[in-house]
Amino acid sequence: MDGYHKFALMQLNSWSAFCHDPNIIQSYRWIQFDLGVNNIIGAIKLQERDNIEEYTTSFKLQYSDDGIAWIDYNEQGEQVAKGFDGTHDRNTIKVYNLEYPPMHRYLRFVPLTRNSGRPCNRLNICRCATS
Repeated sequence: MDGYHKFALMQLNSWSAFCHDPNIIQSYRWIQFDLGVNNIIGAIKLQERDNIEEYTTSFKLQYSDDGIAWIDYNEQGEQVAKGFDGTHDRNTIKVYNLEYPPMHRYLRFVPLTRNSGRPCNRLNICRCATS
């Protein structure tokens, strides 16, 4: 499947979701976004898969300027990655406002735990372009 179709599957309120293979080693299981230029990333919107009970129960975010070196998102003053609770409802869109929004070109959504199925997601990045 090409990148466009994978992206279409993970759109909010779509009929499906982007699902990670549970057999892939955890450190290689993520969705990466190239925003083109540095953006202030203010929030993430997340929705679980529509047609099957497969969803992410917790996740973290990472960001990068070059797509090579990654930094875990954390709250100001904290030294560890902030963990976010996932979703548990097919229809509800859960909004995660970032208290200290990063400004970077690349973002990774990293599932940490899942229900008994695969970690599946429909998501949206809320961003503000910068000059």
